[in-house]
Amino acid sequence: MRLPGPELLDRLADRGWPALETEQLGGWTLRASSGVTNRANSVLACAGAGGDDARSLEDAIVRAEAWYAARGLPAVFQVSPASPSGLAVALARRGYREHSPTDILVADRDAVASATAAAPAVAIADAPPAGWLDTWWEVDGRGGDREREVVAHILAGGPALYAWSGEPEAPEAVARLALAGEWGGLYAVATLPRARRRGLARALAGALAAAAADRGVERLWLQVLADNAAAHALYAGLGFVRASGYSYREQVRLVRPS
Repeated sequence: MRLPGPELLDRLADRGWPALETEQLGGWTLRASSGVTNRANSVLACAGAGGDDARSLEDAIVRAEAWYAARGLPAVFQVSPASPSGLAVALARRGYREHSPTDILVADRDAVASATAAAPAVAIADAPPAGWLDTWWEVDGRGGDREREVVAHILAGGPALYAWSGEPEAPEAVARLALAGEWGGLYAVATLPRARRRGLARALAGALAAAAADRGVERLWLQVLADNAAAHALYAGLGFVRASGYSYREQVRLVRPS
């Protein structure tokens, strides 16, 4: 399989988890969603805003910082191989903290669909049933009702397929496949603790891959934290391979003594 370039993968991930507010800054996309989730509140820093020239790059960073400050948010940059080569160094000089190193994995849709032939029963729809978000939020949610409402708007920001196992009012496991042309992005794979070690995550991924054939999807991508060994093993078994990666650089705000 020919691996896609890092900029394509960065932009696909942006489409798959769209921020509620965006603004262009040269080739960068400033994204904000009330501080809920890293991707939806960070600069998609593909080459373009400032390039590799130190002065213009510094100017672009300052403008991005002002944009986030106006929204009461720290500036956060998603830095990948598609970012300007001097960006990481420039952010380090400004005291930014690196966190959440993440791998981007890709696979052929057919391979993932065929890897789960004897999987448990899974239901799929164009919109999530009543209990879908409850299950995902119980496993991966961070925050209260306000944050949950923001995530619900993010999920509704683009076409997707939703899969679940169990009763729709209270699924045991859930997953989402964002639809982006010939690409499908696997997001929000979550299994309740009581239902783990039954192959449900694998079944959800395979069922979504199979269903995506009717939507013109040929290849899949997903993001997984670099240190999540269990997830890497799961996805390797489905045929996913690493194609790129990124991490976040977050502005450290100094607290002035009162």
